[in-house]
Amino acid sequence: MRSPAPAILAGILLGAPALAGDLTEQARQLASLRAEVEALSAQLTLEQEDLSARLRATDAQRTDLEVQVRREELRLQQLDQAAQEQRQAVLAASAAGEVLRPALAESFSAIGRSIEQGLPYRKQERLQALADLQGQLDQGLLPPQQAAARLWALVEDERRLAREHALDRQVVTLDGQEVLVRVARLGMVALLWAADDGRVGWAEQGPDGAWRYAVAADRGQQARVVAVFDSLEKQVRVGWFEVPGPALAHLAAPGGAP
Repeated sequence: MRSPAPAILAGILLGAPALAGDLTEQARQLASLRAEVEALSAQLTLEQEDLSARLRATDAQRTDLEVQVRREELRLQQLDQAAQEQRQAVLAASAAGEVLRPALAESFSAIGRSIEQGLPYRKQERLQALADLQGQLDQGLLPPQQAAARLWALVEDERRLAREHALDRQVVTLDGQEVLVRVARLGMVALLWAADDGRVGWAEQGPDGAWRYAVAADRGQQARVVAVFDSLEKQVRVGWFEVPGPALAHLAAPGGAP
């Protein structure tokens, strides 16, 4: 009987190349898998570091936002306190303004009467300025405090008119016609006029309190009026001015001589 050993050995020898090939392929795959694992591990490490950095940045932003929120809350508290104080101030000012209204009404009336009864120098303009201011107060466009300040400015303007001598031009009524003339204002004491046609005169107040523009009738009166104009044109605004008597008649005491 023939021994099977050579046959088995031959089979092993024939299968050895196939087994070696399998081991080589497995080793290659294992190396590839190890490389992939290392690459994934490196990528994971990078992503972990990136995540940590983003978390730190987020924490810093959160801290900064918390600081900003606290700062804004403080600012809002300060604004609220300022608003409360302003509201109290407005209420106090409103109360004070209401107290001013009766005094302002009386002042408007007194100043209006003074302008009406005084020299007719730009009377309509001055009365209109007063009426405009009173209208702004009545319509609520100006608070009483501001109206009082502006009214005082108008009073100062009236006082300045009383202190200064000046040359000006304005429209007057002569013989029923409106004529643009030169005027010489001596404070608020006398108002003289000179027309381009050579006529001169003054403003005088009649027994009924109305003002009219009188014409100088004689040479003496005419000369005195012209002399006042000449002095003011020469910038002589302080000194002695000889004014026709009728131009000052409104200054006489009731029943007295001019």
